[in-house]
Amino acid sequence: MKNARNSVAVALRYLLALLALGGPLLLASCDDDDNNDSPKQPSLEYGPAVQIGTGSARSFVAADADGKPTEIGVAVNQAALNSLPATPAFGTMYDVPLPAANAAAAQMPFDHLSFDWNPNGHEPASIYTLPHFDAHFYMIPMSVQHAITLDDPKGDIFPASAKLPAGYITPPNVVPGRTIPMMGRHWSDPTSPEFTPGTAFTHTLIYGSYDGKVAFVEPMFTKALLVPGVNIEKAIKQPATYEVTGKYFPTAYTIRQDAATGEYIISLKGMVMR
Repeated sequence: MKNARNSVAVALRYLLALLALGGPLLLASCDDDDNNDSPKQPSLEYGPAVQIGTGSARSFVAADADGKPTEIGVAVNQAALNSLPATPAFGTMYDVPLPAANAAAAQMPFDHLSFDWNPNGHEPASIYTLPHFDAHFYMIPMSVQHAITLDDPKGDIFPASAKLPAGYITPPNVVPGRTIPMMGRHWSDPTSPEFTPGTAFTHTLIYGSYDGKVAFVEPMFTKALLVPGVNIEKAIKQPATYEVTGKYFPTAYTIRQDAATGEYIISLKGMVMR
């Protein structure tokens, strides 16, 4: 009987030792389960900052709690706007890379962005000859974009008309008609307000093409538009078909100021799978 009691005591001590060792592991396992059950959150990721004067610009990609992209854009701080170069007269292009290995960005057709400053504007005269910015959302690789030359013959290879919104045109021999170096052929909407006599250009939406493909989407807007509290959202006219399928394409563009950071935001949003 004594031996039996001793055996039970040894077994209990062994069991208690196992519980003491396994307790933390059990609690850690419970904690992992709790973490896995935590509700998913929307995400916002920024790309590397690009210097503009004494300030900077940076790209960003936003996604909802399920990882679906909701917005892509460029954020420019006030220091950059206060130190823009006056030369060269034809403007300055700033390449703006997207966040690296971003899962939401991969679900959209965009490869990279550029933020371009035109201190004297450009043709057509009396329409776009105001100090303004071009925010290009490129759907071609940066290496291809940078290789485009003035009046590049591949710029005269147009995409299928259904891949551009109905009514968009590319007038010959003037911006936005001719093929522009490191950009491509520009297509504009002749019903946009700036083409109405007496209506000054403030912002508009340009499409671009190169080598038979839609190459970019471009909100274009004046420097004078970037004032504290600006908040503009405009629908993007859609084509009948898209350059690629299985990607999220934007249905609106915005020009606004972020109240938290003070940065000016130029973005594409309202993403829809095509």
